[in-house]
Amino acid sequence: MENEIRRKPRILCLHSFRTSGRILQKMLSRWPENVSGELDLVFRGRSFPAEGKSDVEGIYDPPYFEWFQSDKI
Repeated sequence: MENEIRRKPRILCLHSFRTSGRILQKMLSRWPENVSGELDLVFRGRSFPAEGKSDVEGIYDPPYFEWFQSDKI
């Protein structure tokens, strides 16, 4: 057991409404190294292009994305 290689927990990071994986990655880059260094963070992005205004406009640059578009279902 002492010689076992410990794998980092893999965490799927999904961005919020009308943001992007790149934006989430920038946000989480502020986490302390003793937290982020213990995790394997996997960022998923590039869903549907956002069709409306993003709450992060002026803070983070576009493009922005949405996970679903209710008018297309």
